[in-house]
This record gives sequence, structure tokens and C-alpha cells, in this order.
Amino acid sequence: MLNIKKLSNSLLVATALTGLMATTAIVPTVADFTGIYAAAQDFPLASQQRADAAAAARNARPKLKSIPGTTERVYKNIVKVQEFMALEPPQYNEAMALLKKQDLNRLNSTERASYLQLMAAVAQSLDGMEEALGYYKDMLAMTAISYGQRDQITFVVGQIEFSNGNLTEALTYLEDWFQYQPTPSITNLIILANVYYVAGMEEGAPKQESDKNFRKAIEFFNWAITKSIADGKEDKENWYAVLRTIHNTLEETDEVLKYAELLATRWPKKAYWTQLSGLYAQAGTEPGLSEAEVSILEKKQLAAYELAHRQGMLDKGREFETMAQLYLYHEVPYLSSKTIAESFEKGLSEESQRNFNLQATALVSGKDLGDAVVPLRKAAELSNDGNLYIQLANVYLQLDKYKEAADAIQLGLDKGDVRRPDQSSLLQGQAYLSLEMFDEARASFREAAKDDRSKKNANNLLKYVDNEEKRIKDIREYLS
Repeated sequence: MLNIKKLSNSLLVATALTGLMATTAIVPTVADFTGIYAAAQDFPLASQQRADAAAAARNARPKLKSIPGTTERVYKNIVKVQEFMALEPPQYNEAMALLKKQDLNRLNSTERASYLQLMAAVAQSLDGMEEALGYYKDMLAMTAISYGQRDQITFVVGQIEFSNGNLTEALTYLEDWFQYQPTPSITNLIILANVYYVAGMEEGAPKQESDKNFRKAIEFFNWAITKSIADGKEDKENWYAVLRTIHNTLEETDEVLKYAELLATRWPKKAYWTQLSGLYAQAGTEPGLSEAEVSILEKKQLAAYELAHRQGMLDKGREFETMAQLYLYHEVPYLSSKTIAESFEKGLSEESQRNFNLQATALVSGKDLGDAVVPLRKAAELSNDGNLYIQLANVYLQLDKYKEAADAIQLGLDKGDVRRPDQSSLLQGQAYLSLEMFDEARASFREAAKDDRSKKNANNLLKYVDNEEKRIKDIREYLS
């Protein structure tokens, strides 16, 4: 069974106090950017046919005998109890003591129902939910209470059973109540939606049963939304959040995106924008999509995350790094390097090999080779192998800084685990050759020649070094 207490931070169950139901909505555990509303649909639960059936069931109830009134003595006792409850602070223990002095068997049905309802309300105020539940069920066992009161108590008992984690019992009471309600209130609809939502999440339940409960939750939420809009009342953020969660569980990607887009645009929060970005990315990995469709979803992924960034919602290093990576993936290296630099300046991103490499990669991609040197060198220093030094050497070579390139290659080779040390030695030899450091060039080429993959090329370069050294020497002699 699902542990309802684990949902206590996300589900607030309505209870009854002195016969008046006080209800609250659920906050979930778990929108095109112009915003949307859930479309009004003629769901079976919201249909006129169901309303007519409920009205017929209500009218078919047998007529009750006349209900007796309350004697003056009992009335005065009830007033005294209510006075204890109205004090600041309320004196619930005194109120319960006074109630329990009364022998309920000596009361008529009206008086007994009033006492039981007061005892239940006081017990709830004293956190005695099980005791309150017993009093409410005693009321339901009575035959001489009004149908209005019976319906009210039936609904409250269903809510308490729900809060206790007894989903089967809760649904039994709530469904019994629902069959007599032609036009439930928005609050009632949301409570029913919540119960079916949690029932759908129950661990160990067959998938078919869970899906059925989720479908009912969707119907009740959409009914509440449609009714709210029609009545000019506010449709609540958390209703759409739960709908998004349900559709995600049902793996209905289009519906998930619809509600995620709605939440981000109507109630713009960092979590909604970043989650929406992630959902676009997830949708882009689904099989059967064309390249164009994947491209659109990837661009929406970037747009959603960028909107969070532009609204100043990103405040963690990891978020800035994700933004920089997205810019880089979408070939916007300037904004990528700018974003990670901003994160460094704000002290958000750790000065790690990974982050320095990200910054350097963005700068190199944007052809800002000179600015890439410092972060790439820092990344190389922090790396466990010498490969980033080889990348640094390539940047130096593009900047015509041959000595720095040769030194960087040596640092990489000394650090070790370079992917192709033979190629690195060839590159180092060419850097020395450009510097006319012929002995150093020969040493590098000889090192490269130890690997069969580069042996032929290295030997050719060794011959070239000899010829080049002679050529340079002849030129100098001639000029002198």
C-alpha cells in the first residue's frame, strides 16, 4: 500500500470541523510559449447523463420519517460545548469531558447526531483522528439523519480514510457520496481527483487498475478546470502540475509537454522552465522522429533553458554549465563562453578541469584562440592525463607560438596516458623544426619512429631535418 504519510507535504486532505467541511487542494509531488488552458471536454463523469442519473438516485431515496427536535436541556449543553471551543485558546479537553458526560442512549436521533458530530470535531482538534472517525461512522449507522447530513459525513469519512492511507475504504465512501451528487463543487471534484491520483500511484497495484484510477483523476481534474473557467473562478497551478505528472506516468508525451508549457508560461518558475527543457530533450530521443522533428525539439530545449537564464532564474553553477553546454551544442560558442565566464565570476562554478575545458572549448569554437589558452592550460594542469596539453599545443601552433607548443607537448608526454604519443612526438618535432631547433626536432622524430604507425613518416621527417638544416646553413653562409 502507498504510504500516505510520505505524501504529507504534497497532499492536504480536507476535514470537517463542527459539521462544516474545510477543504484544501493538493500540491503535486512531482505550454507553445503563449500559454494554454485545458480544453473543455465532455467527459463521461461530467456529462449531463451522469448528472441526471445522480439526480434520479437522489430522488429515489426513501422518504425519511419526521426528525425530532432538540430539547432545551440538550441545546444548552451543546451551546456550552461550543463556548469551550470558541475560547482563546480553545478548551477542547473541557468540551470533550462535557460531551462524554451525556448518555447518548437517552437522546433522540437529532440530539444524538449533534453530539456525535461535535465529539468528532473536538476529537479532530485534539488530533484524535481515529476517535473522530468512529464518531462519524456511528452517525452513518443511524437511520434517522437527513440525507444532506449523511452525504456530508460520508464525504468526510472518505477523506479521513484517505488521510489514513486506506484507499479502498476511502474510495468506497467517496464513490457512495458521488452517486447522489448531480453537480459536485469544484472543491469536491479536486478532492476526488486527488484520491484517484494517489490510488493510481499505489505500489503493487496492477497496471490496468492504476491506469484506470489515473484516467478518473484526469477526468475529475479536467472537470474542475472546465467548471472553474465557466464559473469565472481561478483554475489552480497545482491541478495542471498533477495532470502533467499523471500524463508523464502514462507516457503521453504530447500531453506532458502541453501542461509543462502551460505551467512555465502562466506560473513562470525556474523549476518549470528547466523541467520543460528536459522534457523537450527527452521527447527528442523518442523513436520514429525525423531529423527535422528532433531538431525542433532540441531548439525548444535550448529556448526553454535560455528563457530561465534570461529571467535571472539560474543561480547554481551546474545550471550555468548546462546553459553553456546547450549554447555550445547549438553552435553559439560566444554565448557559451560568456555564460561559463559569468558563472566563474559569480563564484558559482567550481574551478574544475571539466569547467575550464568547457570554457576553452567554447572559446576555441568561437575562434578566440588567445583567450582559450589560460582555461585550457588550467584544465590540462588539473587533468589526470596529458591529452589536454596536446590540445593546448595545437592552439599554440595556430597562434604560431612554436616554443610554447613544443613545451606543452612535452608536459603532456611527461604526464602520460596520451592517446597517440607517436603523433604528439611528430607534432613536437615539427614545432622544433619551425624554430630551427634541429637537434630537438631529430630527438622528437626518433621517438615517434619507435611506433610502427609513425615510423615511415618520422624517418622521412628525419631526412627532411638534415636537408633543412643544410639548406639553412648554406643560406647563412651565403648571406655572410
